[in-house]
Amino acid sequence: MDNVSYPIIIDQKYCPNNICVKSGASKVAVNDVVFKNIHGTSNTPEAITLNCANNLPCQGVQLINVDIKYNRSDNKTMSVCKNAIGKSIGMAKELACV
Repeated sequence: MDNVSYPIIIDQKYCPNNICVKSGASKVAVNDVVFKNIHGTSNTPEAITLNCANNLPCQGVQLINVDIKYNRSDNKTMSVCKNAIGKSIGMAKELACV
């Protein structure tokens, strides 16, 4: 992967162009998702975004041997994770969020 914006993303709260009506809790469960052996560069500082719902947290998410670097001069690569439950194996601390 080379120069990808938001390379790893799960977003149960996705709302394109902010046109969604706030109609309550999520009705979609996200379970047993595996991201494995993903390497390369990100065009955004957020290499991993797991934005899961309060009422239906993402369960069984696995991040295995993920190595993504932000390609800008400050190289501050980060993960943003909310309500994601799982495990991280073989990753830098700043990316291991489950």
